[in-house]
Amino acid sequence: MLNFLENHDEQRIASDFFAGNPRKGIPALIVSACMNTNPMMIYFGQEFGELGMDSEGFSGRDGRTTIFDYWSVDSIRRWRNGGKFDGKMLTEEHKHLYSIYQKVLTICNEEQAISKGVFFDLMYANINGWRFNEHKQYTFMRKYKNEILFFIINFDSQLVDVAINVPSHAFDFLQIPQMESYQATDLMTGAKEEISLLPYKPTDVSVGGYNGKILKIYFLNKKTKICILFIPRSLMNDRGIILCTSLKQIFSKAV
Repeated sequence: MLNFLENHDEQRIASDFFAGNPRKGIPALIVSACMNTNPMMIYFGQEFGELGMDSEGFSGRDGRTTIFDYWSVDSIRRWRNGGKFDGKMLTEEHKHLYSIYQKVLTICNEEQAISKGVFFDLMYANINGWRFNEHKQYTFMRKYKNEILFFIINFDSQLVDVAINVPSHAFDFLQIPQMESYQATDLMTGAKEEISLLPYKPTDVSVGGYNGKILKIYFLNKKTKICILFIPRSLMNDRGIILCTSLKQIFSKAV
């Protein structure tokens, strides 16, 4: 099923008739684009924070982009820049929002946990949480093979420090090991952080206002085999570098 946040019938997120700020749509974008294997539609200009606040003749000033009048859209005109399509007429706010949309959609295309993986909702385990507001935060997991994507989404305007309960059922259903410490990478920023994933201990995470984290975690499953090769000194030079001509000998002796 196709997911979308804006279309020709609805008022623009950034319009005065709806959210009034395009950044408020970022948490919804991450959730809608990443929680399933569905395609995601971006209505033209949404990625730039189009206001839809023009007085467009028959349609009028209603927070929508008209489909009845011969009209042009301000943010698209800026991006088009007289046919150069270089975005030089865009404001810094336009460019920043556009970069976030690019990042989220690229993640959707590159991460198999999103395009092929299973979904696990964590909200039922975090109702009335002592450091989690279910009315302003949302959390879930996606998993594919030995990769987990841990989503923590903040619809609040303020930075929050949340404590997320990951129930035992999540570990059983997703077949992931319990660990006191995992190294996770936030796909939105590239930043690395240490988190715990345990059924009896909440996972602590900080998330900025109108933002989200997509923490990618690798783990070793039971089928993973680790092969340790003990390389004889005779197959290395005096600097400890393996001689290329000796690689065949090494692997032929590996059991």
